[in-house]
Amino acid sequence: VMEYAIDLKQFWKRGYGYDINRKSSCILFHDVFSRLDKAVKEKQSGQQVSEAVTVQVGHAETLLPLLTLLGFFKDTDPLTSANYATQTQRSFRTSQMLPYAANFLMVLYDCGGGDFRLQPLLNENPVTFPGLINQQASMPLYQDVKQHYSDLLNGCDFETECQLFKGPSDV
Repeated sequence: VMEYAIDLKQFWKRGYGYDINRKSSCILFHDVFSRLDKAVKEKQSGQQVSEAVTVQVGHAETLLPLLTLLGFFKDTDPLTSANYATQTQRSFRTSQMLPYAANFLMVLYDCGGGDFRLQPLLNENPVTFPGLINQQASMPLYQDVKQHYSDLLNGCDFETECQLFKGPSDV
């Protein structure tokens, strides 16, 4: 019950409860993919990759919106105070997603012949990008990942998503 209470709070405060929660990670999302794109372009042009590793440090409150933006741990039914009994098999469990010292890695592999693959790891364990399960599960082609998230890559603008209205004419 206590775990569900914490999950319920995080679901609505930083998770799938409201669309703005996940969209707060647009800047981080774009930054990650721009760095990956840069590495791919450098490798394809025969240059040394200028940033072999990028480490960005944050908190669970930073990581949860990014994970939900990417679609990880999304259940069919939203968590509510009324559906505790039906949520025993839920994926959204912050105690497993975000333990102390939680981390999320995206490892880009050059497999030769222009074949780049992206492996996501959560807390050092391989995870599968939601919606990309029919490919090599834990290491899909980088281009396929970009195609899968194309709506976010071509949109998901923090300024637009988080803009405050100045007056009635802005509505």
